[in-house]
Amino acid sequence: MTNKILVAYYTKGGASEEYAKVIAETLTANGLAVEIRNLAHEIPDITAFDIVVLGTGVRMSMVYRRWRKILKQKALRGKRLFIFLSSGTAIKESDTAVEKFLRPIVEKYGLKPTLMVSFPGQIPEKWAKLDGEKETMRPEKAKAWAQQIVNQLQNKRT
Repeated sequence: MTNKILVAYYTKGGASEEYAKVIAETLTANGLAVEIRNLAHEIPDITAFDIVVLGTGVRMSMVYRRWRKILKQKALRGKRLFIFLSSGTAIKESDTAVEKFLRPIVEKYGLKPTLMVSFPGQIPEKWAKLDGEKETMRPEKAKAWAQQIVNQLQNKRT
């Protein structure tokens, strides 16, 4: 196995893209072959990849429909799969966001991801409270999660 990795994401506000870039950079820095794709431009054929990292955001309590299209590919069931989400819910309740937004989808499509995580998304400025936290993004969490992926893959090789 070549461990060719696809990091694919769909974003509207930019948070998922930022996290995808941090994840791809971390994997690449650990010597892994990574391709990053924005699902807004294309839904890639995943058959050429051994490992797939998928990310999306949430708006109006729904993950983006375009992101779900990649989940329908039957070849995804035979891949090592890692899924991340960027969500306002994850600012304070990361596990709740995973259970609310990701768990039902992976069950619907019969997927068995190795790891799932939710990172804090961006709060639109018009919704941010005047006295509240303005910067909610946590790229260091994405870097740590990507390192978990590296550790999982290294354990698989030994």
